Amino acid sequence: MNTDAIKEDIRQFKALKDNLDLLTKRQTEIKKRLTTSIDEFGVEDERGHIVLAVEDAEQIMKQKRVTKNLDINAAEIILTKKGIKDTCIKMVPTLDESAIMAAFYNGHLTEEDIDTMFPPKVTYAFIVGKSNGRD
Repeated sequence: MNTDAIKEDIRQFKALKDNLDLLTKRQTEIKKRLTTSIDEFGVEDERGHIVLAVEDAEQIMKQKRVTKNLDINAAEIILTKKGIKDTCIKMVPTLDESAIMAAFYNGHLTEEDIDTMFPPKVTYAFIVGKSNGRD
């Protein structure tokens, strides 16, 4: 193991992460100022985007994006009025974890069954920092 190379990689990694954090913060600040400029001086185009053209063919844009999500309350009112609410409901069976554990405690399931149904999931976090003596 080349510890000098590893230490250099750690040093570079930390420096890049610090720079990335600073750059992200700076980018957020600039974006906020540009957004304010678009709101003040931009013009809506034919597709609803807000565009601010500046010299040398540079432009910034707040691109319009439209999404449609179901308004549950409005849908329930309309469907109930039309008498078709029941036909528009989808029942989705879901396993009840507390009922599964109750079945285990009542002796209907074994510990092996529970271990199979609830397998452990291992994840790791990548941490770069000073050694804490676990060498």
